[in-house]
Amino acid sequence: MTKEQFFDKYYNFAASATKNTGLSPILILAQAYVESGAGKSQLAAKYNNFFGVKATTSWQGKTVTMRTREQTKEGKDYFINAKFRVYSSPFESFVEQINFLKRNQKYKKSGLFSYPDNFAKQADTLQRAGYATATNYAKVLTDVCNNFVSI
Repeated sequence: MTKEQFFDKYYNFAASATKNTGLSPILILAQAYVESGAGKSQLAAKYNNFFGVKATTSWQGKTVTMRTREQTKEGKDYFINAKFRVYSSPFESFVEQINFLKRNQKYKKSGLFSYPDNFAKQADTLQRAGYATATNYAKVLTDVCNNFVSI
């Protein structure tokens, strides 16, 4: 799926899920694109988890255990088996991603919601708050956002 096709297929989910939150729908769409490998990852294609959200003990829904790549702070890759959330639809994944960010104190305290619709600042804030272990996470998200804006 091209970036244009991904944008056309999932933008409305991102826009609906982020409505009245101050989060950029472009950022959330870019995050879904990156985390799901353009919707092609098994986690997204089979289990509707477009954000790589792991299942903690508080998650009451279905789960799947999969091998995943992580990175140390120094940028060294390593692999673990982790439990991930399973969603009934792609839209549920987008809604739950926003709910996850709103409920989690580290994102509230990080100022993520303090930059209404500024995807570059929000991407940087997500990385600084520890959303992903990839050392270039904010840059990757911002690059995809810039590409989506030009569509």
